[in-house]
Amino acid sequence: MKTRLPAGLLPVLLLVWTGSGVAAEPDFSGTWKQSGERCVPRRSGEVTLHIEEHDADLTVETTMVRSSGAPRHAVQHYSLDGKIAVTTGADGDEFHTSIVRQGPSLVFSVEEHEDGRILLSKEIWTLIDNGAALQRDRENSGAKGEGAGRQTLVYVRQ
Repeated sequence: MKTRLPAGLLPVLLLVWTGSGVAAEPDFSGTWKQSGERCVPRRSGEVTLHIEEHDADLTVETTMVRSSGAPRHAVQHYSLDGKIAVTTGADGDEFHTSIVRQGPSLVFSVEEHEDGRILLSKEIWTLIDNGAALQRDRENSGAKGEGAGRQTLVYVRQ
């Protein structure tokens, strides 16, 4: 006795078998310039991110230019498998960061060591505007002053 598959089932099985029916993880690689007017709260100065993502490795090169003072520059190397990376930010602070993928987003758990204090924050990076912009939603625990609490940073692909 022969078993026949319904005609509509064969294309579905082929999609599952080839993997083409699965959405690809977004690639955050590229050069991104901060859009101060789209940030909440609004931001001034120029911030540029150069991001390289390869497999489970993420490198973020940050350049900050403010109206006063010399430009600041930092390069951070991360693993996207949840391992903690210890890096130094453009402001000189030490950061202990772990990153995992959550659907189409990257979720950063950050412990910032600043002037003898430890500040905890969480960031979620998501590509928006069909990949033309990078949105960073940040929530700081116990932070005071500029940028305290919740903020949204938006960067436009260059």
